[in-house]
Amino acid sequence: MKKITLVTLSLIFSVAFTNCAAKKPLKKQTETAPAAEQKVDAQQARLDSLRKAAEIRKLELEIEAAEAQAQADMEIAKLKAANAKKATSKRVGQDLFTPCIEESYDKPGEYMAGLGIAEGEQERGAAKTNANRYAIADIASRYVGMIKNGVSQYAKNVNTRSGNKVKENELEGAAEAIGTKLIDKYADNVCTRFEQDDFGGYTCYVAIHVPLKSLVDATIDELGVIQTDFDRAQFRKYLQEELDKQAAAAQAEKKEIEEQRKTLEQ
Repeated sequence: MKKITLVTLSLIFSVAFTNCAAKKPLKKQTETAPAAEQKVDAQQARLDSLRKAAEIRKLELEIEAAEAQAQADMEIAKLKAANAKKATSKRVGQDLFTPCIEESYDKPGEYMAGLGIAEGEQERGAAKTNANRYAIADIASRYVGMIKNGVSQYAKNVNTRSGNKVKENELEGAAEAIGTKLIDKYADNVCTRFEQDDFGGYTCYVAIHVPLKSLVDATIDELGVIQTDFDRAQFRKYLQEELDKQAAAAQAEKKEIEEQRKTLEQ
């Protein structure tokens, strides 16, 4: 009996020792696992931080580029406005014999016209390109104003079929982009003249014509896309009224120039 008891105790101790020996590596693995996980988490956090920094920098560069483009557009707009003003002053009597001046008058019912003058350019090509841009700006500055006036009149007098007032600010906001784009599309160069000064610089005079029917039809189509339930016939009526006012002003201006010219020739 004692012998059996001793054997049994021996087996129990042997099993217990084996279990303890088996548990030791598991304990070691359990202890080392958190350190490995921490290392992976630190690497992932660094990668996430780098990605976030890259995204922020990309956004900053996009903002800087947009600001630079806006500044460039503003400078170009100022330059165009200055040249449009110069072209207008040429018409009203400062220089009655400016090249391309005759072709730069609107012809009511047929086309709007613009005069572009680029001075002091070192290359003929650049002079012509800039003069074309200025002539287009000369027309656009007047046409955009007419669109906005037409939109204003339309908004005051016309309701959409849904009974809501037309979104005047939405249409006016699109007027400048639409007008400039369409004038550029339909612009036809009808006169180009060059002069060269004693220092080799070029001055280019350009007259541009834009056919009214194509311009007005395309304008109404563009605005109709923006404004739901757009009454094209009514808007055409208000825009035509603005065109008539512009035509009357252009005719009066031309008559004044002709009278001044006759006086000089006497």
